[in-house]
Amino acid sequence: MQDPGVVIFGILSSWVNSPRIQEMLFLPKLVLMPLGLFFLFFIIFASFKSSWFYYLVLVDAKEWFTFRAFGLRRMASRWQQAIGRLETANEAEYKLAIIEADAMVDEALKRLGFGGQTMEERLQNISPLVFTNLQELKDAHRLRNNIVHDPNFLLSMDQARRAMGVYQQSLTELDLI
Repeated sequence: MQDPGVVIFGILSSWVNSPRIQEMLFLPKLVLMPLGLFFLFFIIFASFKSSWFYYLVLVDAKEWFTFRAFGLRRMASRWQQAIGRLETANEAEYKLAIIEADAMVDEALKRLGFGGQTMEERLQNISPLVFTNLQELKDAHRLRNNIVHDPNFLLSMDQARRAMGVYQQSLTELDLI
């Protein structure tokens, strides 16, 4: 005894594939096929233009082919902007450069999963094996805290360049710039 589903499928299949039904469906097929192709093209085009497809597929492919994590270009751009602030002769720009660099290192530490509520706590939890310049990084962070908490803090160009060098070395050791 055959399964009733198989029997029903066989009957429907022979009915749909009969020459009379195929002749009746020829004109609708002729009209709907180009319309279907148009909508398929539109869906593919819209997918490529939307950020959804970009983040779903292209970001992963880009990471895989370039061997660099997504967002490193943006990180490098932010770093160049912070370094550019040192080229001015304005102490406020030096301070802002250090604050931005410190924020970049803090963001990197958070993403890498180092525990702690503040950057100071995260730096305490880090092994000296992670950063060769851990003590200098702690000193640079203290300098950043002085800048943020003391509005009258005077920052020299030499201090700013030294701190930015420490941040640069730290970000380089993490392969972020």
